[in-house]
Amino acid sequence: MIKLAHVVTSYQSVVTILDAKLRHLDAYPDLQVCVISSADPEGASKTPAVRHIPVEMARSIRGWQDLKSIWRLYRVFRRERFDIVHSHTAKAGFITALAARLAGVPCIVHTYHGLPYFDGQCRLTYTIYRLLEKLACLGRHHVFTQNRRDQGECVKLMASRRKVSWEGNGVDIDAVRQSAQAQRDRARAAFTGRGAKLVLLSRLEPVKRVPDFFSVVEILCRSGLEVTAVVAGGGPLADSLGRLLQEKNLQDKIHLTGFCDYPHGLLAAADVVCLCSEKEGIPRAVMEAMALARPVVATDVLGSQELVLDGQTGFLTPLGDPAAMARRVRQLLEDPPLRERLGRAGRRRIAESFDETRIAGALRRFYLTAAGGPERRRRFWS
Repeated sequence: MIKLAHVVTSYQSVVTILDAKLRHLDAYPDLQVCVISSADPEGASKTPAVRHIPVEMARSIRGWQDLKSIWRLYRVFRRERFDIVHSHTAKAGFITALAARLAGVPCIVHTYHGLPYFDGQCRLTYTIYRLLEKLACLGRHHVFTQNRRDQGECVKLMASRRKVSWEGNGVDIDAVRQSAQAQRDRARAAFTGRGAKLVLLSRLEPVKRVPDFFSVVEILCRSGLEVTAVVAGGGPLADSLGRLLQEKNLQDKIHLTGFCDYPHGLLAAADVVCLCSEKEGIPRAVMEAMALARPVVATDVLGSQELVLDGQTGFLTPLGDPAAMARRVRQLLEDPPLRERLGRAGRRRIAESFDETRIAGALRRFYLTAAGGPERRRRFWS
């Protein structure tokens, strides 16, 4: 039995981006899986698929608070004696690498859901983030990438090609469909206006470029189309985006839900799903939309490019060009057969290439090899 811990800063990430993966991994009899994140928020409607160990961690750099998080993680790692610790997201990855190395965890793994530094970023920010990742990789034994284009940079970070693997990303298609059906009524109520339904599922942070989506809706309304839109997600820009919505006089057209627990219902109810990000790992919201046969219009950037086949499963438009995105959205809204054709093709693509079951199986095989057998584990922890 291999003792395995996945680590991520946010409880919401546990019950969204990691949920299906954890459930599939926990079904293997030779893996004992738990997850570590910040404590569940009061009133959380969903519980983790596996045993949850709460450790307070901030998403942003917090100095003294981060040192306390490292200490708490260290104590958990020493107490639990995990064979493998597997981190996700940049912040959790950095403090986990330090704590796990200090605690002597035999195998430390990280998955990049998109690198935290990227072309077009402020040069100082880019340099600092890359340096932090280089330091973190000194304490890691292996890293995974969710998209193939990040592999080359990860080889540089790890200074070894054999310590880098492509993991990919996937969804549990049947679970997403069942969830969408259960969430249907609540999702319909979220659309406060009339007309064609647009959805953006996104954390409210600068890299997601949510104001571009506001501009898309604004352009469509000015062109005479009647649309109603939902932006679902929480984040540091929530207040400023609310004010921007008022300034643009779009409060009757766009509903900001904050974090919501009915995302699949929203996707299933949408006529078109949009994503305006500067970069992604492999965007989960787009995968889930495609699994539900919804057509997608996304920016032509890292991550989305690997998922959306332009003109076949949806459309890709230039970053920072809301007018181009609005044209593609309008094309889909005015052509129901095209929406259905792209939606069906998207669902086939998810079934063929982005199935979470396959990814969990590949991770299990890696864990079995990386753990090194019971003799190595007994020697290490003795």
